[in-house]
Amino acid sequence: MTSRQWVIKFMRMHQWVFVCGFLVTTLMTMVNLMYPFLGGKLINIAFYDKDMTAFLHLCLIYAGILFVNQFVIATLNNLISSQLMTGFVFDIRRALFSKILHQQGKDLSGMYSGDLISRMNRDAKDIMNLVFWSGLWGYSNLLHIVFAAGFMFYYNVLLGAFTVVLVPAVFFASKVFKNRAQKVNKDILTEKGRLSSYLFEIVKNLREVKVLGAGKKVTSTYLRRTVSIHRMNVDNGRIEMTTERVNSFIMLAAQLLLFIICAHLIVRGRMQLGVFVAAASYFNMAVNYFSSINSKMADIWGQTVSLQRVVDILNEEEEDYRELQPPSSIKEGTVEFHNVCFGYTKDRPVLNGFNLRVEAGSTIGIVGKSGAGKTTMGNLLNNLYSVDSGELVIDGVNVNDYNLHSLRSQVGIVHQETVIYDNTLRYNLSFTNNRDHDDLLLEALKKAALYEVVLSLPEGLDTWLGTYGQELSGGQKQRLAIARILVKNPKILVFDEATSSLDSKNEGLIRQMMSELAQDRTLIIIAHRLSTIRSCDRIAVLEGGVVQGYDTHDVLIRSNTTYRELFSEQCAGGEAV
Repeated sequence: MTSRQWVIKFMRMHQWVFVCGFLVTTLMTMVNLMYPFLGGKLINIAFYDKDMTAFLHLCLIYAGILFVNQFVIATLNNLISSQLMTGFVFDIRRALFSKILHQQGKDLSGMYSGDLISRMNRDAKDIMNLVFWSGLWGYSNLLHIVFAAGFMFYYNVLLGAFTVVLVPAVFFASKVFKNRAQKVNKDILTEKGRLSSYLFEIVKNLREVKVLGAGKKVTSTYLRRTVSIHRMNVDNGRIEMTTERVNSFIMLAAQLLLFIICAHLIVRGRMQLGVFVAAASYFNMAVNYFSSINSKMADIWGQTVSLQRVVDILNEEEEDYRELQPPSSIKEGTVEFHNVCFGYTKDRPVLNGFNLRVEAGSTIGIVGKSGAGKTTMGNLLNNLYSVDSGELVIDGVNVNDYNLHSLRSQVGIVHQETVIYDNTLRYNLSFTNNRDHDDLLLEALKKAALYEVVLSLPEGLDTWLGTYGQELSGGQKQRLAIARILVKNPKILVFDEATSSLDSKNEGLIRQMMSELAQDRTLIIIAHRLSTIRSCDRIAVLEGGVVQGYDTHDVLIRSNTTYRELFSEQCAGGEAV
């Protein structure tokens, strides 16, 4: 969809409020346009007709219009504005949030967290300003200009023609700077998003920055990026200032010329004093609204950039969450890779003719050097990415034919880096679903060897864990991730380097849990430490995107060179194998 189509879609959600907004704006504009006309009439009555009764009657009409405009129409306008601003931004942010959650896996790697937050917050608000404030404001300004020009024609054709000439002059002066200003605004927003991402990463890993003594480098990078944004802001300000100065010169010159024309008409007796005052007011009104449009153009260009940034996200392809057939429940858990080829980029394949069969209920280990494609297997099992060629099936059904919600509820992955949310233990355990019954949560904690830890917490399941789970140790965080997966209760469970950062004691605990978890489910253990997968039913050795060996530990240690080298390296490094 184009930017215009997206805007129309969001506007339709509040179409009657927008209609009321335009009606009230039209009414306010018409009332504002009456003031110079009535003021001119009052002057002519006082100076030429000298009719005090008519003067007072007209004053009462003037005061009544002023009261209705200031207290009735303005109140309606404020109510409509509040309704539109709240609802319109909410709908945009809701659509953005849903799109981000449902983005395809191929788009995740190019996402900057700070930039996404900027699009959710600032850009969404800019779209509201573009559609509502700039839209209704622009509509009101155009009405003022058109009717002011109409009144000028009504008073004198020459004055009307003179007013109309200003339109192309202002438009031309604005257009000269438009393209440059748009590019600078887009660059500024992009750089601010990247800077936000950088700050988010630094704050998140502040302890690591201090330990590494990287404060100077971090500060230098931050200052360099900030200076870059500052320079772009200066460039943008220079463009805006130049635009404003050029238009101010045009306006002042035109106003001086208007006074000369009106003076000539008054001297020749072709214009009354009240008409001159009204004409000067309408001319100033047109000049001010021309100037306002021109000065607002920089904001509108920036808002247009924000609109495009949001539309770029909204137009990205989503994962397919449709209910597909055959039925999507995994009954056994047999996994088969048939000649699978896959790469995160077209020119760099990770899996190349990959074949592997994992029997239902079995426990297999996956080993290999970095980049061999171990983690990619888990991403493909969850259908986070689709294979380039070949086929991945579960229980004889292609993963693409499973409903994504159902598939991911039955395939669980425990990653090396555990995500702990700044919330309660209960929230972290039941994060994947609404299964937050205490008995279920406590049973999962017992299986994950965390039950005693929970008993020691001041508020039990309702204990707040803090940012990144700072209340827990590394081993406890990893066991919490396992407990969270147990609450999910998947049919296929993948451990992706889940013990690589743990000490031998915690690794031993998790290995024991793995053997217990293997009951009634398919267990795939991706590990760097061979001690973690030594007792698996079978072990797959990956190299160059293919399975080089697939057998038990004892057989592989005798027959597979790559496996034997990995084993020897870990023995030489003093690791328990």
